[in-house]
Amino acid sequence: MNPTMTNPNLLSTALVSLIAFVSIFSVDASRRLADVQQFGYTTGAPNEPTKWGSLRADWKTCETGKSQSPINLDEMQADIIPADLKMTYKDAPAKIVNEGFDINIEWQGDAGGIEINGTIYGLVHSHWHIPSEHTIDGKKFDAELHLVHSNGKEELAVMACFYTIGEPDPLLQSLADKIKTLGGTKVTDAGTISASNIKCGGLKYFRYMGSLTTPPCAEGVTWTIAAKAKTISEEQIQMIKGAVPREFQENARPTQALGGRIVTQFDFAEEQ
Repeated sequence: MNPTMTNPNLLSTALVSLIAFVSIFSVDASRRLADVQQFGYTTGAPNEPTKWGSLRADWKTCETGKSQSPINLDEMQADIIPADLKMTYKDAPAKIVNEGFDINIEWQGDAGGIEINGTIYGLVHSHWHIPSEHTIDGKKFDAELHLVHSNGKEELAVMACFYTIGEPDPLLQSLADKIKTLGGTKVTDAGTISASNIKCGGLKYFRYMGSLTTPPCAEGVTWTIAAKAKTISEEQIQMIKGAVPREFQENARPTQALGGRIVTQFDFAEEQ
């Protein structure tokens, strides 16, 4: 299946209506800076991941939720479904934001998006986790990128890409000088970026329903995860780590119980 929209004008028109919501969502994401000192990743600390749900009343879902992310993806147990993903990313102005616990690319306006089973989601922002949060058959990767989308109804869809150490990632290479200055500026202009240049690897994707992987751990998030990893250089890993405080240089939430959820997988017939 070709993951290109058969009617790109329809998707473009629909995405225009998302711009106002996307702008609001980006502002809210930036406000999470105030939460940085309230949660952490250090095992044994009072604010470690297992304690997130008790740190604030509006984070209770982190502890009580039944559909939490990340999870381990069992390739042999995943059901096969027809491919239902279409992508029409395009160039749009963006900024890089140092949120303290991760490095975030926030798109300004209409950066295109994805369609999942007929529902259109506009691209909002992306960020990296080191090491990966999701695992495949128990295997953890060196890093994981999340592309966060919204349909304007407070419903989110996240695309995830794994990385293993190897050749430099082209997108990170193009943003290296800007990321290296983020420790002092917090926000910098990234120029014009298209998420189509990210290119999650391979043709196989996993799908399941989960949550945000940081507080408030809100559920109802549609996850689509590429099975094949991209490459990232060790220098780029250290660059991302160097832009945030030491306690957030490894910012991966541990895998959560699958419970009764179903994990599915599908294959594209053509490369993206």
